[in-house]
Amino acid sequence: MTERPIIGTPTPSSDPTPPSTPAPTSTPAFTVAAGGRLLRHDEVTRRRALLVARLVIGVYLLELLLNMTRPHVLPDEPSLTIFWRFAGMPEEGVLDSFGSLFAIPRTAFWGVLAGIVVGIALQAVIVRMPSNDRRATVLTWAALAALLGSFALFSLFILAKSPLLVLACVPTSAFALWLIHRAQRFGWLPLPMLLTAFGWGALIQWGVGRAFTNLAYGTINGYMYEGTDLTGSTTDGSGNQVDFTFTFDLGYRTIDVTLLHLSTVNQLAAAVGVVLLILMFRHRVTDVVTGLVLGAAAGLGYNFTESVIAIELWSILSSLNGATGGFEYWIRQSASLFGSQVVFGALVGAGIGLAAQTRRRAQRVGLVTAGLVAAIGGAVANEVVSAWLSGLVRDHVGIGGTLDTLVISPAIWLAPQVPFLTVCLLLLRSGIRARVAAARTAVMAEAGVGGAITEREVPFLMDPALRFWALVSTWRRHGPAAARALRRFQRAQLEVAGWRWQQERAAAEAKALGAREQPQAQEEREMQDAQETQETQEVQQAQEAREEGEALRARAMRLRTDVGRLVGS
Repeated sequence: MTERPIIGTPTPSSDPTPPSTPAPTSTPAFTVAAGGRLLRHDEVTRRRALLVARLVIGVYLLELLLNMTRPHVLPDEPSLTIFWRFAGMPEEGVLDSFGSLFAIPRTAFWGVLAGIVVGIALQAVIVRMPSNDRRATVLTWAALAALLGSFALFSLFILAKSPLLVLACVPTSAFALWLIHRAQRFGWLPLPMLLTAFGWGALIQWGVGRAFTNLAYGTINGYMYEGTDLTGSTTDGSGNQVDFTFTFDLGYRTIDVTLLHLSTVNQLAAAVGVVLLILMFRHRVTDVVTGLVLGAAAGLGYNFTESVIAIELWSILSSLNGATGGFEYWIRQSASLFGSQVVFGALVGAGIGLAAQTRRRAQRVGLVTAGLVAAIGGAVANEVVSAWLSGLVRDHVGIGGTLDTLVISPAIWLAPQVPFLTVCLLLLRSGIRARVAAARTAVMAEAGVGGAITEREVPFLMDPALRFWALVSTWRRHGPAAARALRRFQRAQLEVAGWRWQQERAAAEAKALGAREQPQAQEEREMQDAQETQETQEVQQAQEAREEGEALRARAMRLRTDVGRLVGS
């Protein structure tokens, strides 16, 4: 198999076959492998992760600069529009509650700037450290947390205001995340990786969208209304009458452009999250399913925070327009839980996963761009088309009735998402089929080595129905403890097969890349030194991969012993 592994995948030696299987009682290797090896620590990974974070911060600083240099359309405007407070705004009541949901907390804003300063200072320390120093890895992740984690303050501000709503959204979101995890079938991502993707969407992605778009709205508003009198007078400075119809039209155009900006920022933030997770975490397989699952988990996290603020918003406005927070909960946490941001995040992740398997840079860029364009277009279309459909049917259907609540409103909201959801399901189906074929090859190869998988166990591992039948039969004959032990054993065997698949892919790709780069590396001494450094890292990573394989096999053998003991008893 010659698919390209992900960026930062450890490169083993040319022989993917590990040493002989250790005895079942050899548990120290497993203990070592189980502790603290979720995160990568090679220099290339650190550089790429920091580059991604620097791009995000660079765009944010550009947003700040554009907002500060915007045209001022009202008297006494502050340097940044996020600090604006309208004179005479009531201190209490519906309008104040409404405004507090969309206001930028000054503490969060200054916290982001402080995080940028801390992140820059940590990077200055990192560059003075040797490339193989483990402390550089710790400081790198600390710098990433300072640069990007501070955006979570915007989300935490919203979630802290509505703790009961947060608790109400936890069960449905947890169930959806479990279903997303189960969709992988083979080559499962580590659970901390999936939870981190959810947290990225709920805290950082949502916070980035809020921070960027609030600045963008003030900037867009300034340029849209430049030259228009907004002080309440019916004439401009020259005595000409002001056309308020034109002013309202500008307001709608401002909202449209802001919506496009928000959709773009959200999907770019989702892409950043998927890329960072692939770079940071060690895992078995990277393909379209990996990217799709990570993107969907990040989108689910975004939907979690968005649901809290939407439910709170419609609850506040219920006295003005009759809307209810309960209906918003039904739409966002039930009827369309797997739609909207989950679908669009999955599209972004699928594009990144496909790009990770492609050798040519132009194809990688094209796949990532296609995923982003589809997700951005889908997010904008979801808002625009659903509003248009709602306007068409409102004259023919009673608002708030049972039919409208249970059928018509969810259908209107989901209709624009159906094409994108269909594409995601087709990509998932195609990716799972490819995984099953690769799993069959890996399981049979591992069975030939012996130890963790035997020839008789191959059909059971490759057929989910047979695995389930084996579990049920074991439960009925030997009890739940034996069934649980058998399930753990089967998962451990599939982990071993996934490890073998990863090593074979990485070995084939390393051999191909080495053949292409060897003539270039011999041209200059500088490139020779770089190649020697890279080879040293590859040897270290190959040793870690072998130890990981030994640990996985030892665990499978230990679980085999446990199953035999329980079944025999």
